[in-house]
Amino acid sequence: MSEGIIAWLGLLLPSAIVGIICGYFIKKRRLGIMLAFFIPWFGLLTYLLYKEYFVPYQGGGASMWPIAQIFGGTIAAGTGVSFYLLSKILIKKNKENS
Repeated sequence: MSEGIIAWLGLLLPSAIVGIICGYFIKKRRLGIMLAFFIPWFGLLTYLLYKEYFVPYQGGGASMWPIAQIFGGTIAAGTGVSFYLLSKILIKKNKENS
């Protein structure tokens, strides 16, 4: 697999898992959406700041972590909320069929 695919999987897969877990365990809709949004966003921010400030410098150009956070954090948060809403729909359909 190429590094780009692995990077996208590393961004989207944990966000989707957080959204599904929030959808399964959080009953209040507003709280679930907020958690599914903010946990992936802050998770990516934590990773980026760790790589920027705690991992030794490995050369390269200017630091791009703010731009990565703006775009990647938004995508991660959107994925978390999308999977939260999807899991809520599937859980509701499963309860109706039972």
